[in-house]
Amino acid sequence: MKLLSIIIASEFYSFLVAAASAMNIEGKIIPNAVIPDVSKIDTATTRVVLNGAQYAARIKANGEFNIPNVKAGSYLLEVQSIEHIFPKLRVDVEENNVKATYTGLGIDWNQRGNSISYPLEIQAKADSEYFMERKGFNVMSMFKNPMFLMMGVSAIMMFFMPKLMKAMQEMDPEGAKEINQSQADAQKMLADMPSLSQMFAKR
Repeated sequence: MKLLSIIIASEFYSFLVAAASAMNIEGKIIPNAVIPDVSKIDTATTRVVLNGAQYAARIKANGEFNIPNVKAGSYLLEVQSIEHIFPKLRVDVEENNVKATYTGLGIDWNQRGNSISYPLEIQAKADSEYFMERKGFNVMSMFKNPMFLMMGVSAIMMFFMPKLMKAMQEMDPEGAKEINQSQADAQKMLADMPSLSQMFAKR
């Protein structure tokens, strides 16, 4: 019986110590150029969370929030909103004290940014954008495409080469004869070369 009383007393003492060390995280969303009027925030879809959702609280109509009974420790505070993007904060809860600094994804947890006063005052960084505006047709971008340039050069060569050859034959019959002979030799050389299937055929 005495042992049971000691266990109950120790558990009750632990509960009182935990309750005494727990703190309320208080703060508010303050207006800026992104949110000129905080009363326009959708309070149904906006909430403040610690470590994903270990602790959470809704935003009030005036932008204030209060996360109760947060135990001592370090937490990542995020404002979850489908309309706006907010900065991320590292919140350190100590006995009768709350410290907050700016942080972000990819930043070492032990590397603290600029501190923020308490109670917390948080401003939105930007509006959330889920869709990218489709770019219109740009003629210049088509001319910058390497495939288009190659096709254009090939078309020009096909169009002008016969005329150029004809002009050369009229101007210099001997030179035209040499060019024709060179073309014939090149074609004969290609014809004499074995095909890929012949080169890699099993012997």
